[in-house]
Amino acid sequence: MKARRDVFISLGLLVVLVLIAVGAGIQESQNAEKPPYSSLSSAPNGASALRAWLEAMQVEILPDAIPAFEPPEAARLIFMLEPTGVTDEEIGLLNDWVRRGNTLVAAGTRQGFRLLAIHHDFSLYSVAEGIDQVAFQNPLLVSPLANAVVPSNTHFALSASRTDYVTYLGSQAHPALVSFQHGRGRIILSSAPYLFSNKGLTEEGMPEVTLNILRLAGVEGPAWFDEWHHGLRGQAEITGPGQWLVGTPIGQALLFVAGAIFISLLLQGRGFGRPLTPLREIRRRAPLEYIRAIANLGRRAGHRRHVMRQYHTALKRGLGKRYRLDPSIPDTEYVDALANYKPGTDKQALLDLLTSLDAGKARESEMVRLAAETADWLKNT
Repeated sequence: MKARRDVFISLGLLVVLVLIAVGAGIQESQNAEKPPYSSLSSAPNGASALRAWLEAMQVEILPDAIPAFEPPEAARLIFMLEPTGVTDEEIGLLNDWVRRGNTLVAAGTRQGFRLLAIHHDFSLYSVAEGIDQVAFQNPLLVSPLANAVVPSNTHFALSASRTDYVTYLGSQAHPALVSFQHGRGRIILSSAPYLFSNKGLTEEGMPEVTLNILRLAGVEGPAWFDEWHHGLRGQAEITGPGQWLVGTPIGQALLFVAGAIFISLLLQGRGFGRPLTPLREIRRRAPLEYIRAIANLGRRAGHRRHVMRQYHTALKRGLGKRYRLDPSIPDTEYVDALANYKPGTDKQALLDLLTSLDAGKARESEMVRLAAETADWLKNT
């Protein structure tokens, strides 16, 4: 029976291990699929070509992974291409960074980009027929153009409640790429992220458009691609054993092994049975036995004198308590004082008893008699 139970426990743990391994594999495959417009993705909707182009232009690309979102101080140009999970606090950090004289290029159509646009009095609206191509409405004229019209592949355009912006790309009355000053820096917004994609850069005339956008951005220092809002997180600094266990593969493995051992011990445990009746009843000792034991210990230790002195003190304290007599005064003075308060007291008998108790040299039989007399005096007085 026990062997069968152990087999079931082993099979259960094996199933759990398999499920965890499958889940880890699925999560790993999901992490391997880069989100759209990620600069680390070589898919058609990725942006690795733009990253490679900047590197070919001798532009330094700062590391992507950071433990917490904050624009790098060294960056002079930031690309936010279809970001997700953007918060108001993060947009505030970006705005402060731009005000210091830097440039932000943001493109997208989803909620993260929409929130960023709203912070700058822009919004997106849908164009029913779509915007397949955009044309230059305010030529940049920094690099020669092969085509005046380029593909955009978007269904959204930008509208604004502000007037201090310039529209560079659009379709008729539908702006698709605008630029405006923000503090000492510049912000470029686009509702056509296709312009920055790997496939988009292969379109005829698109390289010149992208080059003009980069000239407009004024690349004068390191650039940084916002992969934080694509799910890429850097490793935070480990400051203690708790963070080491949770944040490192070895620590997570130790936690998993500890959990597996705990589950194994839990499954192998047995419930408590009913209480068993003892085979023989345990007879407790009577109180008299303890008294006799204490007396025998006192006899062996020779504590007669101490016992007699205790009776002597107890007798004087008990008799004089009502009359507030000091038990430490000599026996003769004590007896005379007690007789003054209580004339019927047998002074001689009480004095003889106190003298015998104070001597402390009586035998056991004599000590028992003196103890009995002490008890009679205390009881009858």
